[in-house]
Amino acid sequence: MRLAIPVTFALATALSVTAGAQDSTVKSRTNIKADDAQVVSMTGCLRQDLATNGYMLEGTVAAAGKDLTTNTKVKTDVDKDKTTVKGKTETKADDGAVATRGLISTYALSPGKVADLSSHVGERVQISAIMVKPGHGDADVKINEKTKVDPEHGDDSTSKSKTKLELPRSPAGQYSVVSVTPLGTTCAP
Repeated sequence: MRLAIPVTFALATALSVTAGAQDSTVKSRTNIKADDAQVVSMTGCLRQDLATNGYMLEGTVAAAGKDLTTNTKVKTDVDKDKTTVKGKTETKADDGAVATRGLISTYALSPGKVADLSSHVGERVQISAIMVKPGHGDADVKINEKTKVDPEHGDDSTSKSKTKLELPRSPAGQYSVVSVTPLGTTCAP
């Protein structure tokens, strides 16, 4: 079953602009495949619990399955007296279904081995996480990422990465984060 869920958002705020600021577009594609595990794509506000030093996502699940592909595009338009950031995320699941689209929940997150959550606390993010199925051993996970940065007055740059992981069974209700993409906006306190 093929499933596509577009998520769009926009923000326009007045900011002072430095002389070096310019318009840019950042496009990224992340493909995650997992054996003996569920791959989940979530979008929302990343929070940190200072008492436990744990992370939480307040948001929604876009899609879940064994194979997810997420495409993200963030466009920044810098004008004389304001900066506008627009973003779009689309996630496709080959064998999954929408779990809680539109229902905002809080999800406990484990940073995993490849995702830096601390630098994105307080931001709106798209997260891909793994939940290892109960009764199974470790899950084999393959992650392919490609990001292209296209500044209006400069050279484009592209980065690619391939990662293979073995993730142990996670505690009930906890997701091991394998990919985090900032969506260009901050969250309300």
